Amino acid sequence: MSQQQIQGTIKVRTALLVFCKDMASPMVLYFDNAQKVYDDLKALINSTEVKMVEFEPLGPIKKASILSDRIVGVALQDERYLAE
Repeated sequence: MSQQQIQGTIKVRTALLVFCKDMASPMVLYFDNAQKVYDDLKALINSTEVKMVEFEPLGPIKKASILSDRIVGVALQDERYLAE
C-alpha cells in the first residue's frame, strides 16, 4: 500500500455552539467574529426579555432564527482543519 503525502496548512476556526430547549444536539454556526456573537447571546440568556434572534452565519447553515428564551447555553469551540 502506498502512502500519500498530504499537502496543506492546518488552520483553526472557531465554531459557536447554541444549545436550545427540545433539541438533542446544538446548532453549530461559524462567524467571522464568533466571540462577539457569543457575548451577545450570553447577555440575552441572562435577560428576562424575549427576543427573536436571527443568525446569518458562514458555512453550510445560511440563516437561522430562534426565540431567545429557547436558548439554554452557548459555547465556543476551536476546530482544526486542513487548508490547501
